[in-house]
Amino acid sequence: MDDFEEKYLSVQPEEAEETPYRRRYRKKKKRFPLGKIFGTILIAFLVVYFSIAVYTSNFSVMQTEQTTYISLSDYIEVNAFAVRREEYIQNTKEGILSYIISDGEKVNAKGAVARMFASESDVEAQQKYDSINSELLKLKQLVNAENNMFVDLDTVDAQIVYNTGIYKNTVQSGRLNRINDIKLELLQLYNERAVITSGAANFQPRIDQLEEELASISLPQSLGEVKSKHSGVFVSSTDGYELSVDYDRAEQLTAAELAGRVKKDPPSDAVGKVITNPNWYLLCPVTSEQAAAAAGADGTVTISIPKVISYAIPGTIVVVNQGSKTEDGLMIIKCDYMDGSLANIREEEITIKTLDYKGLRVNRRAVHDNYVTVQDYDENGDVSGSHEERVQGVYVIYGNKLVFEEINIIYSEKDFVICDTSLDGLKTGSTIKLYDEVVVQGKELYDGKAVR
Repeated sequence: MDDFEEKYLSVQPEEAEETPYRRRYRKKKKRFPLGKIFGTILIAFLVVYFSIAVYTSNFSVMQTEQTTYISLSDYIEVNAFAVRREEYIQNTKEGILSYIISDGEKVNAKGAVARMFASESDVEAQQKYDSINSELLKLKQLVNAENNMFVDLDTVDAQIVYNTGIYKNTVQSGRLNRINDIKLELLQLYNERAVITSGAANFQPRIDQLEEELASISLPQSLGEVKSKHSGVFVSSTDGYELSVDYDRAEQLTAAELAGRVKKDPPSDAVGKVITNPNWYLLCPVTSEQAAAAAGADGTVTISIPKVISYAIPGTIVVVNQGSKTEDGLMIIKCDYMDGSLANIREEEITIKTLDYKGLRVNRRAVHDNYVTVQDYDENGDVSGSHEERVQGVYVIYGNKLVFEEINIIYSEKDFVICDTSLDGLKTGSTIKLYDEVVVQGKELYDGKAVR
């Protein structure tokens, strides 16, 4: 046996097990079984996946929302130019004016609008006398009517709120000639409130005081009166735009013609004006998009002028004059409501409410197209057959089944639609109702499907 055999082949089995090579091999067999773990996880995942697939194939998981009532309005914000039929009131007499009627009040032809006095002190004395006398007369009327007053507290409070808003707007607009009249109206309302709430109010001390003040005033001698040639609504101020636009052509004007209007100085002897026609116009330059929005209105609109009045006024869109539907134009609105504040406006920012949308709010995801069977009728009104017609609708859960209900969409947004609740124009004669459970998410939806 040579050296090789003696060194390797002569080793006994017990000795071979103790070699370093064998020891390393045994440690390798003790590695963690990752393959088995991943295999187990994969099998569990497949079991869960197929279980969910089987469940969803047998049961419908649906998401629903209730229909709710909603009211929306479309608004257009534009600049407007007021056009009225206006006639100047002119005066050539010497003296200082004291107006005896307020802006917005009606005056008859040849009716007096102002008196003439020799000095400012005479004017102040006359105005003080008129103010005190006006309050005194109202108090006396209130005392005489105290036992027969049938006005309820809510009505008086509403009038106080309304007149307070008028007073605020009058002050903000700088129309100071109206302030005293509004203050007297508010005073009268507060006095009426005192009568209603306390049952009896003693106005006699105030009446006595006012009578003493009147007796102390020396009334000045008037130099004459200023009268209006025309009947209409009186305005004490002028602005130079009274004749800048032809009233008779107001409904034919274009945006370019309005832009070219020229302000003209009133006559040097003009002391006011009279609006002789109850109908007046708001001329509003609009974009093509605004013109399209206005076209959807039925003609009647509501107008707000927030910088002038605290209330809205009605108006009618007569026409929108455009070269084409893609061009900007001029919207003509006719109005017939007039008061002291409106009589003074010329160029103002206004908000026009064109449309009201009232109905049921429905999630847009709930809307589907479907075919329904529509009956045909002959000339005698008898059923002659039927045909399929495509309509829009939603699936509603009634009891334990789905019912397809036709809808009439009157307004659409990205996330929701507003549906009319009437049956006019519907093919099926049935539609959704308030608080219906409408399906917004689900699979394999169809009319009559059982749900759990």
